[in-house]
Formats: sequence, C-alpha cells, structure tokens
Amino acid sequence: MKNEQVKEVLACLGDERRVFRYFKDRYCFDLIEFEMNRLRCKSMKVSDLKTGVLSQQLQKPVVAQALKHCANGVVSRQDLQSLWSKDLLPFSLSLTSWGDGDRGWDQTSRNQCNLVLQLNFDGKHNALYRKLVKPDAHCGPFECWGHPVQRVRRKTMSWVRMDIGFDTNEVLIEEIQNDWLRNASVTLARVKMRRVKKPSAKPGELFANILGNFEDLEQYVEQTLAPYRKLWAEASMLAALRFIRDELGISTVYYHCFETGKRLKAVCGSPPRSMYTQLPRKFGFEKTQKPPALLAGDKFARRCIKAIRRPHWYRLAI
Repeated sequence: MKNEQVKEVLACLGDERRVFRYFKDRYCFDLIEFEMNRLRCKSMKVSDLKTGVLSQQLQKPVVAQALKHCANGVVSRQDLQSLWSKDLLPFSLSLTSWGDGDRGWDQTSRNQCNLVLQLNFDGKHNALYRKLVKPDAHCGPFECWGHPVQRVRRKTMSWVRMDIGFDTNEVLIEEIQNDWLRNASVTLARVKMRRVKKPSAKPGELFANILGNFEDLEQYVEQTLAPYRKLWAEASMLAALRFIRDELGISTVYYHCFETGKRLKAVCGSPPRSMYTQLPRKFGFEKTQKPPALLAGDKFARRCIKAIRRPHWYRLAI
C-alpha cells in the first residue's frame, strides 16, 4: 500500500473502538458463516457442511457438540453466535501503519507500507500484569517498541500486517506475530536459570524493569498468560479476516507460504514455520502458484518473484 492509502484508512477507521471476543476454535463457527456468505444462503444442513470444504473444522469437539443442538439438523447464521462457548477472552482491536520503504527493515513484499491490526489485552489482564510483574517503565519487559505495538493506552498481545489492493479486491497478510508471549517465556526461563546457582535471585537483578518477585512473575507467565498462549495465532488470524471482510469489504485473502514469504520480504533469520504451514491449513486456505494481482502488478515485487523457484501463496475466499 502507498502511504497515502494507509493514512486514508486510518482517517476513516483508525479511531473506532473495536471489541473482539475469542475462545479456542471460534474460527470454525466464523468459517461456517463465511461459507454461507459465499453460497449466498441464510442456513445450511449440518450434513452438507460435514461433506463440504469445512469437514475438518466440524470435527473440532466444541463445534461438533454445538451443532448437535441445531433444530432439524439445520444451522442458520442467527444460530452461530448462540452456539459460542462461554469461555471468552476479550481483546480490543486498534489500527496503525508500518513501513517507510526500507525493505530490509520493513519486510514488506511491495517495498511500501502496511496497515496493521493490533490485538490488545483487556483491562483485567493489564491489572494482573501490573500487580504481579510490577513493570518499572512505561515500555514493559515483554514488549518491543521497534515493532508495530501500542505505546499509549493499551498493551499489544499480537499484530497482523496487511498489504491491501483496493483496486484488485485483495488483501495479502504479510505477517502475524507477537513479542509479548514469547518474551515473557524467555524472561522467566532466564530467571529460573539464574536461580539454579543463586536461589535468592530476583527478576530485577536480570531485568531492571521488573520489580515483582519470582513467585509473582512465575504466576503471571505460567498461569495468567496460559489461555492466551493456546489461541493467540488463530485469534489474530480470525480478527484479521473479520476486519477484512466486515470493514474493508474485501473477499479475497492471500497469505505467504514459508519459503516464498521469506524470500519476497527479505526476512533475516527464520520465523516460526507453523505460522506459515499449520495456521493457514486450519483456516482452509488453499495453495496457489498464481500470485496476488497486487503483487503481479507491482514492478518491484514482480522482479523479486521471478528470482524465486516455484513460488506459492495461500488463498482464501471469504
């Protein structure tokens, strides 16, 4: 996206308050809704869903159990939200921009800018974080301000970077990532290693911006963050798909395959492979050799693609 386009989206949508609630495997219910939207129908037989493209998602225990309660074996759009689990984790969503044309740092496919959707922790989590970790700085020990995270009111769990082609009706998801959960686990592991030699060691001896004691840090990382760790990636993907479909009005979504994404974005190191293999398969993305039109029409991206042997992407119609 060009910088002007990102600014335009932020001017229109950036200040809206968005609440997003998620439970493990909620995305399966939303994929049923997307399928109904694609087929332009208000309801579907459960038996048809089981033999269709969503057969894998319907095998999830939370989904299979919920669909048993559908009258006459038919599920409607109105039914779907009533079938949700009660174990919901709330997030707030916010938007920002990323990139200024430095491909080596920005890791953007078109060497332009991205729109970023941020998933932020709720107030209950933030209160526990302050109580247990006791961060001694506005920028806490688990966040990186060099990445597209909130710096003022909220604490960002994860983010989704997107390149949008309004003229081609496409979105390319460039990256889904979090610092918080990974850095929290690494921090606790380092403190535990230090305590092997010095059992009385406090977290603040290794990390100056943590004033909480070891037991409280351990409780926060191993208990408070445990529910988020199980679902952050799928929650991030679904939040992005809902935003793309409901607010941008775009119906075709692409996502990078592992090797193609690394080469095209000039990624140093190796991102988690599961984010570019297991996650898109969960959501029913299909592999394609045909590049997104927004890349095929870009001279810089087209040149980069030619240098990649057998490039692939994932594609999903929503």
